[in-house]
Amino acid sequence: MFKNIVLIQGRILLLTICAAGIGGTFQFGYNLSIINAPTSHIQEFTNETWQARTGEPLSDHLVLLVWSIIVSLYPLGGLFGALLAGPLAIMLGRKKSLLVNNIFVALAAILFGFSRKAGSFEMIMLGRLLVGVSAGVSMNIQPMYLGESAPKELRGAVAMSSAIFTALGIVMGQVVGLRSGSKEQVLTEERVKIWAFKEKPVPVIPEKRGERRVWTLGKGSC
Repeated sequence: MFKNIVLIQGRILLLTICAAGIGGTFQFGYNLSIINAPTSHIQEFTNETWQARTGEPLSDHLVLLVWSIIVSLYPLGGLFGALLAGPLAIMLGRKKSLLVNNIFVALAAILFGFSRKAGSFEMIMLGRLLVGVSAGVSMNIQPMYLGESAPKELRGAVAMSSAIFTALGIVMGQVVGLRSGSKEQVLTEERVKIWAFKEKPVPVIPEKRGERRVWTLGKGSC
């Protein structure tokens, strides 16, 4: 009986790590590396959009400037997200904050997906900013949530999972970037994959360890 309880608790802990990691630091690593693949496509899209509006193409240095802004808005959004993480974790709690953080990525995915149809490279800029906010929130709240949820015997190992999922996200971004495709595929299909990897609400996952002692693996765990 005790072994069955330990097995169930271990599975729930693994589910918690995967849900928080895939929806948290995995997104940070993924969006950090995926932007390298569609560089030429986004630059062409920016130039074509501007030419359709004004009748004149952008010069090379202005195209490069717009591209630089698109790239740099991600860490800027991360700064805003890091500043937002503290108050958000206090007001909503760790688990609810991670779930609410999905909103930023959902909006970013919508902006990326419809940017070409709308003929607006500004939507890509705003999407990158929102993805950065999501990364900043998750990078701060995910370690807190996992640290409070894990038993003290496993707390260090569980906390290290944040770095592991960051590395996995970077690798996944590079692998996805190897796939060649049309400009529309790059601006829609591959970018909307951000939302596909986001965490889903898991009712059995506790808010924090002190609230529901499901992680008790031994007599001294609590």
